[in-house]
Amino acid sequence: MVRRSRRGMQFWQEFRDFALKGNIMDLAIAVVIGGAFGRIVNSLVEDLVMPLINPLIPGGDWRTLELGPGVKIGNFLGSVLDFLVIALALFLAIRFILRKGPANPPPAPTRECPYCLEVLPIQASRCRACTSELPPVEVP
Repeated sequence: MVRRSRRGMQFWQEFRDFALKGNIMDLAIAVVIGGAFGRIVNSLVEDLVMPLINPLIPGGDWRTLELGPGVKIGNFLGSVLDFLVIALALFLAIRFILRKGPANPPPAPTRECPYCLEVLPIQASRCRACTSELPPVEVP
């Protein structure tokens, strides 16, 4: 019979609570989706973009492009192009999301305390910094 200590059970309970928190699960989902997105971008670059560029490259196949003897640059250029496509796609997605998101509400009206110049809500009747009583203000 296996006996579990109270501390051991508490440790596993804390670990389970940590692992199942929303932000940990969101991060795991983001990593999986990011990996899939990376494969899509890699396919886009290899199968669509680079075949259009290959006729412009001497020798044809861009993955075997060399600057000199033993200096292969083709894979590096492919990775740079992958990165640029991913960065552009993320930029466009975030830009779209931010534009479609709710507009920032206008700032609440404020006034200054005439004694200490603390910025206060317009409806305040007493200053939170110097505790002076404030004259009433008509709220529009």
